[in-house]
Amino acid sequence: MVEGGGESTRSQLQTVRIYPYGVARNRLLQATKRLRVPAIVVSDPGEADVLVTLRAYYRKRQRTIVEAENRGMPIYVLRANTINQMQQFLSDLFNLSAFNYEDQSEDLVRNEAQAAIEAVLNGERWVELQPASAAIRRLQHQMARQANLASHSYGKEPYRRVRIFRE
Repeated sequence: MVEGGGESTRSQLQTVRIYPYGVARNRLLQATKRLRVPAIVVSDPGEADVLVTLRAYYRKRQRTIVEAENRGMPIYVLRANTINQMQQFLSDLFNLSAFNYEDQSEDLVRNEAQAAIEAVLNGERWVELQPASAAIRRLQHQMARQANLASHSYGKEPYRRVRIFRE
């Protein structure tokens, strides 16, 4: 599988060890996979670079949180135990707004889609493009059709993306 342009920049991100306190580990892991960020969820707060917790736990000033504050560890507080909240936290943590696809020019979008089309035509089973707005995805689908390839959109906004493949 060939990845899109932003992926090389993402691979340069520093790995961050996250200690979830009261936060659903499985959802946090799912959010890290969706965003493809180099995060490791740890079981011991002493191993962590950052702590993430829920507002209810933070307000109770429990010992683990107080100890993390005393060590100067960054603490992120979520309103709810949802994947969307966790994705927003990870976006903030890894400064993913810098990867905002909407800022890219139409030429870059066309070049990425064209490279994906060529990869599929050269034998790649499928290529998934970077998340994009509906207008950009429409353009990508159109380019795939013109090359006699199939394409579908996957994921939920704002991470919805196009996958190009042979029919």
